Amino acid sequence: MSSRDKVVYVIDDDRMDRKFAERIISRSQMFENLELFDGPLAAMQFIQDGGRPPELIFLDINMPPISGFEFLERYADQIQAMDPVPVVVIVSTTVNPADLERAAKFPLVKKFLCKPLSPDHLAEAASLLH
Repeated sequence: MSSRDKVVYVIDDDRMDRKFAERIISRSQMFENLELFDGPLAAMQFIQDGGRPPELIFLDINMPPISGFEFLERYADQIQAMDPVPVVVIVSTTVNPADLERAAKFPLVKKFLCKPLSPDHLAEAASLLH
């Protein structure tokens, strides 16, 4: 399966950040299958309703009602049971050393990037896919 066939989720409560990520991903032509969610609960509901699970997740960490970290804590087992196991890339407006440290504790998290998503960030994330 080429990277174009893989499913990418963007999970971010900020509508403008989602739209910007959508534009970057669409213009790159690296992925055809993109799903945008305003929070992690919507993404999990989509999967439970029969939506195709992702191979790559761009996950914001500062979101109400649950943060990206809380999402990972709550759903790590379900995410790791997916086949293939998705690559999770944290995206944040700031690089807080405490957030970096916390992200490193999650085996699912393969990268921590600063917003906004860029073509270089996208290429970096795509290179992590198997």
